[in-house]
Amino acid sequence: MFHNKDELNFETGYHVTTIQQHAIKTFAWMGLGLLITALVAFGMVTTNMTLRLYVSYPIAPMLLLFAQLGVAVAFAARLAKMKAATARILFVAYSILMGVTFSTLAFVYDLGSIGIAFGITAVYFGCLVMIGYTTKMNLLRFGPILMGGLLTLIIVEVVMTLLGMDITTRGFTAIGLLLFTGITAYDTQKMKALYHSYEGDESMLSKLSIYSAFDLYLDFINIFLYILRFVGNRD
Repeated sequence: MFHNKDELNFETGYHVTTIQQHAIKTFAWMGLGLLITALVAFGMVTTNMTLRLYVSYPIAPMLLLFAQLGVAVAFAARLAKMKAATARILFVAYSILMGVTFSTLAFVYDLGSIGIAFGITAVYFGCLVMIGYTTKMNLLRFGPILMGGLLTLIIVEVVMTLLGMDITTRGFTAIGLLLFTGITAYDTQKMKALYHSYEGDESMLSKLSIYSAFDLYLDFINIFLYILRFVGNRD
């Protein structure tokens, strides 16, 4: 819906104060989503709910995946028509679902590795956001290439998983990390371009702050997972 660069009027002449407020709101929502995910994952592990859920309901991973895909599709297809409150509810719901999924990481990696990976991700992600926010280069033109690369990566991961092949090799992980490096800078600049396209439409801007927060949240999550593969010590 919003990935066609021809539909975005990319310009550099933003009203600084207003775009800063929009960016702060967007990153505040992204941070809230990450906090919810972390708290849910921590709560699931410490109460042994993760083990009970996955042992009692072997189909749980598949249900979680479909639920997450449903939320992502709703954001892309229905954002223009939904209310801002609905967008917020969907984002919070997705953050909770991701927290349930992420609780399984505690049974794969030690907590020290998870903490280190999160710290590295936060610094790396922050640098990418600054690049995307301040660069004068129009990154939106790379959208089709990045989205094509992401689709290819997803297809390859699915096929390799079905064939029982290892998708955690350093080479494959490096490709994924490099791809989301570009996507993060792209999504940051897209946030500014979307703001400019709908400037003055407060209702739409409220929804766009959630939409952009969702995009950046996913970028952070994926970068974290790829970095965790590099630095993580498996239990």
